[in-house]
Amino acid sequence: MPTPQTPLWDCDPHTKAKHELLRRYLEAWFPILLQGPHARDGITYAEGFAGPGIYKGGEPGSPVVALQVFLRQRRFLDAGKRLNVILVEEDATRLQLLRSQVEGAAAQHGSTPPTMNVNFHQGRCADALVPALHAADAMAGPTFAFLDSWGGPDIPLDIARAIAKAPSSEVLVTFGTRFLMQFGNAEAHQAKGDRAFGGTSWRKVRELPSREKKSFLVSAYRDSLNAAGFPYVISFEMLDEGGHDLHLVFGTTSHKGLEKMKDAMWKVDPIRGVTFRDPRDPDQLQFEFSFDPDTRPLQRAILDELAKGERTLEQLKEFALLETVYRPPHVTPVVKYLLERGIVVRHPTRGQLSGDKIIRLAPEEPARMDTLF
Repeated sequence: MPTPQTPLWDCDPHTKAKHELLRRYLEAWFPILLQGPHARDGITYAEGFAGPGIYKGGEPGSPVVALQVFLRQRRFLDAGKRLNVILVEEDATRLQLLRSQVEGAAAQHGSTPPTMNVNFHQGRCADALVPALHAADAMAGPTFAFLDSWGGPDIPLDIARAIAKAPSSEVLVTFGTRFLMQFGNAEAHQAKGDRAFGGTSWRKVRELPSREKKSFLVSAYRDSLNAAGFPYVISFEMLDEGGHDLHLVFGTTSHKGLEKMKDAMWKVDPIRGVTFRDPRDPDQLQFEFSFDPDTRPLQRAILDELAKGERTLEQLKEFALLETVYRPPHVTPVVKYLLERGIVVRHPTRGQLSGDKIIRLAPEEPARMDTLF
């Protein structure tokens, strides 16, 4: 954890994977939104825990990663498109370092385009971010907020509520299980939990056995972002070799934004020592985002969904997009595998497997399903 005495820290595998995800998503997000119908007044990229912009080994921090994406595609800005960058950092020493890193990154690309405004604010994210967004008139256009809290500080849900009011808005929130599980003792953390979850429904966690608390709290936070104004929310976990984990939760008002984030997730290059898992997978299987992934969690999720009733292939693809870490293209091979094993059946039975084909569990499915996992 950084301190004023040690303003720089090591860039761990979690951070490298997280920055790779951010870079790949912004490469898709930036041109799409700048050319979209809501970009007349510009778009905004914001960070609530911006840090110093550099790590001990010289690796760039997330504000510099984002700036590099924007400047590599500066043709949009040179054509008159407007971009606000709002960076909030509580510590004065880190903020000073951040300014120099941002200036250095801009200098490497010639100069800062006149239509790109970078605003630095010293203060706590909970207090300073929303006023900074309003001061820059950011709420008039699309906003992407990266709330990378180093796994510790609480982030009031009021921040997400405010950002959701902007058209085509999005938030990417990170936290560690240690932060999440403190709410397992609901009585000791009621006030903080109520702020983070935006209400009291999360308090039901105290009634659950220990093995169910994490999954419940992740689902509760997803529900909170839904209620805050983000209809599309996904989450996943990163784990390193020491068992340390990091949760990432993405909320967006755009179906297309969700698709692009999923695409970015599955394009992240494998990083030594980092694996992933769906925090709501009951088996907590770990896997890599790769060309040939382990789809056992998706198989189980599809079977659980079909236990509720028959679905078309297109409905199963939408389910995978919205409710799992997988992408729609992963669904067809899984369904084909389940069909071949006789675990599910389709109607009508003739013809190729297409989007409108109805898929249902086979009558003897429970017995055969035991052989899958």
